[in-house]
Amino acid sequence: MSKINDALVSCVKEMNEAEYVINALLLHEYRSLLDDEISTKQALLLELIHKHQRMTVREIADQMEVSSSAVSQIIGKLEKMGYVKREINLQNRREIIVQIGPQGVTYFAKQDKVEREIIERFYAKMEFEEVQQLLQLTLKLKEIVEQELSRT
Repeated sequence: MSKINDALVSCVKEMNEAEYVINALLLHEYRSLLDDEISTKQALLLELIHKHQRMTVREIADQMEVSSSAVSQIIGKLEKMGYVKREINLQNRREIIVQIGPQGVTYFAKQDKVEREIIERFYAKMEFEEVQQLLQLTLKLKEIVEQELSRT
């Protein structure tokens, strides 16, 4: 690894600390509006299904890098709470298709409401050009991380 500049290290550490504080403050402020009833793994699974609309148990297991049986257990709990619904794939009866259920729809509506309130309360106080710069820099960093990690 190349020798990195102390100023760069200091800058990145300060930026990471600021991001941590922002996230902690926002979590504290909006915790009551968010759903405490589900675990982190359950939330991750819900995010995947929400993003893809409908997925098979195998697809979810591959994305989460866990076994199908582990995914089935998580889905079972989420289904009991109404966050997801399962159905048999009529084209391949051995496959189970998972979709967002009524509680899942409510969960994402709450998330959207919180996100919009955060934008209105905080981001709207910045110049739009600053928000665009922040987006561009964040996307650039994401691209660098993805490229570097894909090489390993």
